Amino acid sequence: MSPILRLIFLFVIACGVFAWTPAQAAPAQSRATSDEEEEAALPTEMPGYSSDDLRKLADKVQRTGVGSDQIPALFRPHFLSIADADLSMDNDEVVFIVHYPDNRVRIYPRRVLVWHEVVNDVLPDSQGELPLNVPGLSEPDGENYTVSYSPLTGSVVAFRSQASRYASSFGVSGNLLNGNSVLYDRISRSLWSQLLATCIEGPFRGKRLQRIPIIAARWKGVKHRYGGLDSAFTGTAEVLSRSTGFKRSYGKDPYGSYEVPGTYYDDNRLPFPVDSLDTRLPPKKRILGIEVDNAFGAVQKDAVRESRVLNFTLGIVPMMAAHDQEIDAVRVFDRKLPDREQALTFVIFEEKLLDEQTKSEWTADGVCVQGPLRGRRLSPVLAVDSMWFAWASFYRGTRIFPGSSF
Repeated sequence: MSPILRLIFLFVIACGVFAWTPAQAAPAQSRATSDEEEEAALPTEMPGYSSDDLRKLADKVQRTGVGSDQIPALFRPHFLSIADADLSMDNDEVVFIVHYPDNRVRIYPRRVLVWHEVVNDVLPDSQGELPLNVPGLSEPDGENYTVSYSPLTGSVVAFRSQASRYASSFGVSGNLLNGNSVLYDRISRSLWSQLLATCIEGPFRGKRLQRIPIIAARWKGVKHRYGGLDSAFTGTAEVLSRSTGFKRSYGKDPYGSYEVPGTYYDDNRLPFPVDSLDTRLPPKKRILGIEVDNAFGAVQKDAVRESRVLNFTLGIVPMMAAHDQEIDAVRVFDRKLPDREQALTFVIFEEKLLDEQTKSEWTADGVCVQGPLRGRRLSPVLAVDSMWFAWASFYRGTRIFPGSSF
C-alpha cells in the first residue's frame, strides 16, 4: 500500500468507518432564504476574509466520503479525578487544558479526542447540577463549551458553544478544508472551519465562534500541578473519561506518535490537498498561531523549548513566549502591563525567568512571584496549537518567530 493510501486508510479507521464510499453525504444544508442572503452579505467578523472569500473557501471543502456524525462527537461526557484518570494514562501522554470560570480546570486527553474530534461540554451550576436538554432539539443556555481537535492538522481549539447568537452543540461533518476538520452546528447545520473558528457555509456565514485559551501539555506535569500532594491549585480539576459509550482503542493514537519516527506526525507528506503550501517551515512543524489586529504570527514551539523564552512583537503588540517546563507547554503573553509605559523584556538568568526592567521573577504562566512587580499578572494571548501547513494555508503572510529555519 502506498504511503498516501495508508494515511487515507488511517483517517477512515479513526472515524470508525470501514468503507470509503462517495455515497455518504455531507450534512444537509438549509435552503438559502432572502434573510440568509442578507446575513451572508454583512461584513465578515473573520479578520482578513470577506464574505466572497468565505464562499470560495466553502467551494474548496473536500468531501472525504465520511458522513456527518460518523466521527461521533461527545456530548456531556463523564469526567474523572486526577488520581482515577492516572490509572490508565501514560506520563508522556499529550493532554489539553482549559481553565473555565470558578477555578474549574478540565483536562482532555488527545488519545480520546483523536477518535471523536469534538467534545460538547456543559459545566454544572453552583449546586453541581447540569441543565436538562435534548441534544440538537433544545440547546441549553449557560456555561456550555466545545473543545475540538483536528487529527490531520493537529490543531486544537476551544470555544463557547454558541452559533452566532444561539446556543448550540457541534458535530463533525466528515469533510475537510486544507486538511483541517469542518464542523457543523446542530441549530442551523451551518459549516464551520475548525481552525478559523468561522462559519464558511450556511445561515451564519462570516460569524465567528468566541474562542477561549486551551493549552497542550504533558500528563506527567499536569497531574502534579493540579492533583499532586504539594499542588498549590485550590480549584476543581477533572479529566475526560474514556468511558464514552463508544468502542474505541483509547490507549493509542491511530495516526501514530509524535515520539516515533515514520508515523503520520513525522511524515512531511500530506494525504489531502491544501490551497497554498508555505515552505518556509516543514509542513508538520508544531507552531502556536496568533492573530492580532489583522497581523498573523507563528511561534515555533521547539525553538521556545530550547531557549525557554522568546520576546517578539506582532503588529504593535509586544509579546513573550515562555516554556513551562513542568507541564511541557508553551504559553504566549502580552509583555506590556497596563500601567507601565514600557513593555517588559524577559530573560532567563540562573534558571529563573526575569524581566530586565525590574529584575522581578516570573513563572511560566505569567505571574510575578518575586520583586517589585510581585503579584502582577501578564495577560495571556490566545494562541492556536497547530501544524504549520494548516495555519499557513488559512493565514497567508504569517510572520514566523523566531525566523524560519529547517
